[in-house]
Amino acid sequence: MSLRLSHTTWDALDPHTIAEFWRELLAWDVAESECYHPGSDECYLVSPDGHLILFYKVPDAKKLKNRAHMDFVPEGASRDEEVDRAVTLGATMVDDRRGDLGWAVMADPEGNEFCILNGGS
Repeated sequence: MSLRLSHTTWDALDPHTIAEFWRELLAWDVAESECYHPGSDECYLVSPDGHLILFYKVPDAKKLKNRAHMDFVPEGASRDEEVDRAVTLGATMVDDRRGDLGWAVMADPEGNEFCILNGGS
């Protein structure tokens, strides 16, 4: 017996807007396109290898630091280029650790943290 991961869920005030940020950042595809529109209560993205992320509408804004977050390694670009691109898309820098630990802690437009690690080409 075991469990298989179905998807990862992120709470969102505006699922479509936050999903669009992540779709642009990750270059993932829309899943369940009939639900993917402004005003939707849930929007799904799917990675090239089939992992799903669900952005699900909740009534309250994020207030505390995430207990879990995603870490990303750049492909086809440098870490710094990806940090700059994330900022252009609407992310903010939370903790710039590139000089000592090699990564940047970022936040999406609703404040959800993620890291961009060293290791790009």
